[in-house]
Amino acid sequence: MLTADDVLRVRFARTKYRDGYDQFEVDDLLDRVARTLRAREDAAPMVDAVTVAELDAARFAVRRFSEGYDQVQVDDLLAEVRAPLATPAVPRPPVAPASASAPAAASGDVPGLLPSKPSSAWRRLFGR
Repeated sequence: MLTADDVLRVRFARTKYRDGYDQFEVDDLLDRVARTLRAREDAAPMVDAVTVAELDAARFAVRRFSEGYDQVQVDDLLAEVRAPLATPAVPRPPVAPASASAPAAASGDVPGLLPSKPSSAWRRLFGR
């Protein structure tokens, strides 16, 4: 399934002497798509989420004799993005609170690692 990072990593071929989509319009929509997918991945609410209907209705200005994005590549990506947006978001299960029986970690210690030993300045400098 396509993720927000996948959308952000996409690079389109640029056109100059043939028709291409306006780069700023495409980038704006894809930024919103990436934010929408990220919110869905994190099960976070989003105010300006991109819908499938909005994706289907998206039209970009066509640039001729100036740089634009390859139309076929952009259309293919939008078709691929449609699937994750069409599936309902799966709510993340609630995180269980830490049990009272678990020992509290000492300050500065990382859970799961051995506690750090206090050492002298000599040991910190020379690793002995």
